[in-house]
Amino acid sequence: MSIHYLTYKEIDKAKWDLCIRQSINGLIYAESVYLDHMAANWDGLVLGDYEAVMPLTWKRKWGIQYLYQPAFIQQGGIYAKKKLPAKIIRSFIEAASNKFKFAEFTINYLNELSPEKGLQVKPRNNYILPLGAGYKSITHRYNSYIRQRLSRLAKFSLQYKPSTDHAAAIKLYRKLYGERMETVTNKDYLNFEKLCKVLSKDDRLLIRQVYNNDGKELLAMILLLKDSRRLYNIISCILPKGKKLLANYFLYNEVIKEFASENIMFDFEGSDIPGVSYFYNKFSGNNQQYAFVKFNNLPLPIKLLKR
Repeated sequence: MSIHYLTYKEIDKAKWDLCIRQSINGLIYAESVYLDHMAANWDGLVLGDYEAVMPLTWKRKWGIQYLYQPAFIQQGGIYAKKKLPAKIIRSFIEAASNKFKFAEFTINYLNELSPEKGLQVKPRNNYILPLGAGYKSITHRYNSYIRQRLSRLAKFSLQYKPSTDHAAAIKLYRKLYGERMETVTNKDYLNFEKLCKVLSKDDRLLIRQVYNNDGKELLAMILLLKDSRRLYNIISCILPKGKKLLANYFLYNEVIKEFASENIMFDFEGSDIPGVSYFYNKFSGNNQQYAFVKFNNLPLPIKLLKR
């Protein structure tokens, strides 16, 4: 079977989404609805009759098309109905580099790719926690540090509540962390809000909040997206008082408790930030790494400007 480059208009979205659903490594980020909302433009590489697909998210600058990683999309790469050998993964990357001379994007956890001359491949962290075994069994595997924190915060009598206001959740996230997220634009936030509205209609969006003991002061919040396999920890917020009351530990533990009997994976979505990585690792310890990929085949002198 050969790999074909298809423009956005040429892609059969029904076949594309069926491939993602049937893929052994299918992730929500590769669904057409997600790409439609979050990518400036996207085309695709397709193996055979949609046996495997790779979204190509691109922009144009100085008249040059290049691959980039859209906001709120953690992992891209190749999705397939069966595990592909490394040479096929490499063939997809070569096909992408034949079309685009510059690229900075991620591939997913099942894409085996080694760095070589002209191709940078750097691992990134992503912690996952299998659910389904029941709360008692899951918490038994918690790091002792987490259990100590949960025991300590019991005296605070925090309240765990659902919410449906995704716009307010995104607004809070942007207020607290927007300055740190320099590459995330106003348009990105607006597009993500529109995506959340669409997914919420299909019950694929969940918001959970933590309040103080009288239920009046918001301390922490999490916005999760859902497919048939995973809960995705897309955004989470902790307010100053929430830090003092260990609200984040309470929040994640309550989410895990709520879904402990569902045969699904809790995807912490990262992180390479030391403090966040430490927190997630204490809950899970299962680091399902993916990779960041970069190549630069631009002509001189443009190549020097995009080192």
